Amino acid sequence: MLSTMKGKERPILAALILLALISLGCSLAQPILDRVRSSDALASFNTDSEEAESARQRRPTPRPTFTPTPNYTATPANTATPTITPIPTETLTPVPTNTPVPTDTPVPTDTPAPTNTRPPPPPSATFTPAPTPTPDFQFRVVEQGNREFQHTTYHIITIYVALIDAGNVPVGGLKMVGDHTPSDRHMESALSDWSWSVANCLGCDYIKQGNLKFEPGPFEDGTWEIYVADSGGTQLSPKIPLSFSSSPDTWVWDFFIFQSK
Repeated sequence: MLSTMKGKERPILAALILLALISLGCSLAQPILDRVRSSDALASFNTDSEEAESARQRRPTPRPTFTPTPNYTATPANTATPTITPIPTETLTPVPTNTPVPTDTPVPTDTPAPTNTRPPPPPSATFTPAPTPTPDFQFRVVEQGNREFQHTTYHIITIYVALIDAGNVPVGGLKMVGDHTPSDRHMESALSDWSWSVANCLGCDYIKQGNLKFEPGPFEDGTWEIYVADSGGTQLSPKIPLSFSSSPDTWVWDFFIFQSK
């Protein structure tokens, strides 16, 4: 029995010893493997470093970039003007004045009643004189010439007159009378004809004909009032004012037609 047990334990013991040796060998071999791996890694790192250094030597060396120096800007001086704080002025306290003592209000006196309360009498009527009637003359002016076309160089005032009846027939035996202002001269013409005896200019384009020519005098400053009169001097037409000047550039002749009613 014992011999049989010893025969079975030997293989188990041998197996245990072998397992122990294998474990011991693995423990001893691990540091060697770690060293080998470290050596390989170092060799690989050295190889990579050498290749990087070789590549670095082959690359061109970059030139330095110069940065420009900024211009110096002077710091402006402080030019602020100091603010002057005005000195406060003294405020005068008014001195109270004496309030005058109120005076007594006078009692109103009785207003006397008016003695006469009747309204005043109406104003008396103002007399307005009636307008002076205009004399109703036998002759009236039916045509007067245009001085724009009646300039003259003749130094005597000349007035051409046609005295006609209602049928445009010349009336003779009458005259023209003129009164001058401011000289107060009085002039009368010769009696009119019963035919067309006078004309301003037969060969002119502006022809005026009549039966009487009145020439009261030379040109002078002033006004002539002319009118128709009978042979005895009775006024038969309204007075016509005519202004004249002594300046030759204003000299004109005149023309009138007086027609009876």
